[in-house]
Amino acid sequence: MAEIVDRLVIRILLAGFVCLMIYLYRYAHVVFYPSVKRQVLKKIRPAENAPDTLHLCSRIVGIAIIFSSVTFNETSGLMLSLFHFSVWGTIAIVLYLLSLYIIESIVFYNFEYTDEILKRKNMSYAMISFCHALVIAYLTRTVMIESENSLIILLVLWLYMLVIVGFSVKYYTFISKLSFNRLLIQKNLSLCFSYGGFIIGAGFVIASCFDQEHYELTLYCIQVLLKTILALIIFPIFKKGLFKIFPMKIGEEKGSEGQIDNDMQSLGYGFFEGCVFIAGAILTTMIVNRIQFGTIYPFF
Repeated sequence: MAEIVDRLVIRILLAGFVCLMIYLYRYAHVVFYPSVKRQVLKKIRPAENAPDTLHLCSRIVGIAIIFSSVTFNETSGLMLSLFHFSVWGTIAIVLYLLSLYIIESIVFYNFEYTDEILKRKNMSYAMISFCHALVIAYLTRTVMIESENSLIILLVLWLYMLVIVGFSVKYYTFISKLSFNRLLIQKNLSLCFSYGGFIIGAGFVIASCFDQEHYELTLYCIQVLLKTILALIIFPIFKKGLFKIFPMKIGEEKGSEGQIDNDMQSLGYGFFEGCVFIAGAILTTMIVNRIQFGTIYPFF
């Protein structure tokens, strides 16, 4: 009975410690995003600016995903385990914020948070940022788990992940008919659902490429690269196939470019394209990771 009580007390103390680290994360977020200082440090007022609330909440969910990768092993001793937990939790937070900053700098290179969120209240921008926060958190969690408490391996896999994600976000312009910059300026919601489906699907594929057994780092990185290339080959097949199996009618008349453009900017088109991207990505992970040929074929 005493052992059960001790474990309960340790879990409660650890929960309080995590809350403390999240409180510190709130201030660390200002270091990487100084333009949000006034917003992050004041009380949240959802009724004033919904996009800003969504933007902030995405970070809250993201940091919760990040902490799910950190383990606490009490067999090493309470203080040592707590120190290990805090160090790796801090590393995870820093890598997450850096990753988010780099990826959003690539995607939103023509846009500023203060202009789009605080001034224009651009919900499309906030939704895309929300998807970035979740996907980057999930991928950072994946590389944290795969690193197996090795700081060197973690840094190598983290940089490798960033390179792959950086190329992936640029892939959107090649597979979608929507104009990213133009529609984001117009605060078009069709874009955020389409791009959100794409980045979530890309996150599934990239995470599945990293999720494999590894005994030697170089060979592991080669396997990840080969699976990523294979996914780039397979995904367009599913995307094209899904569009053919479930055809859409865009525009009332053939050649009516204005009507076609309006239909493509509708919420329905954004929903459909985003769902196709997610479905295609899930099917791609099945082809890439769930087919075993044995030892007579190459490992990819």
